[in-house]
Amino acid sequence: IPNLSIGKQNQIIEKISPIDKQVQKLKDQIKPDTEIINEVLTAKFNWDTKTFIELRNVHLMNSTFSAFANNIDNRFSFKFHNKAGAYVSQILKSQTSKRIKDFLAEDITLGKSISPSDYDENGEQYYVSMADIKSWKFETEEAKTVYQSYFDANPNRRIALNDIIMARSGEGTIGKVAIIDNDENEAVYADFTMRIRLKDYNPVFAYYYFRTDFFQYLIYTHKKGLGNNTNIFPSQLRELPIPEISLSEQEKIVTAIKTETDKQREFDKEIQEKKEEINSIIQRAIK
Repeated sequence: IPNLSIGKQNQIIEKISPIDKQVQKLKDQIKPDTEIINEVLTAKFNWDTKTFIELRNVHLMNSTFSAFANNIDNRFSFKFHNKAGAYVSQILKSQTSKRIKDFLAEDITLGKSISPSDYDENGEQYYVSMADIKSWKFETEEAKTVYQSYFDANPNRRIALNDIIMARSGEGTIGKVAIIDNDENEAVYADFTMRIRLKDYNPVFAYYYFRTDFFQYLIYTHKKGLGNNTNIFPSQLRELPIPEISLSEQEKIVTAIKTETDKQREFDKEIQEKKEEINSIIQRAIK
């Protein structure tokens, strides 16, 4: 620990405190991207989030045996039959006649499994796992790389520009999505993820829609399994509703969301600059 007198320490604190307060003020202005996405799309489609939240907080319900037979899997879990799930499904389906399957360029596919021997620390191609998209984007910094031979052997399980990758398993991760926003990173996507490749639809708008609380609740109600071993499959995902609006309207919404999220990046940039200023003060004092 630096061998500085109390007087010197107090002088440093006096310099840092105002900057630290500025950092906190900037942090208070930051709004999570998901909150912005929800606000913009809720306003566009007039979703009643208040009713949704109220229904979501109801944890006791009554039903009939016949209700359990109204689905192909004879499902009887609370999440599949609860009122919030029924409400979200009814709202989204009432606003569109389209399903995800209507805009697919090709079938939604599961990724490729991998063995430890397929990883190559010096490889140039990535393996996109669920962990690599848990922050709603493809994080190449932590992603593992694979041998060229593994990449070459899986031409149908690769990512491409504007693909959407969704985690299909794991509590806390299932339903999370990332959009491939550049074509520089070559990769194979994992078997616990799905690739959604669209046509005649703005992929960025679809990505934002998939991030909304309403759509994520559809994932919650439709997933199957117990504990941490829950899954959602392409056959389920393709049947879920998706907004039926023009490409120009989709682009307007994308622009509105990006404008707001870009402001958050400016806050992040300012915070980083303030932190570097604090580090510089401390380093000069130690020297």
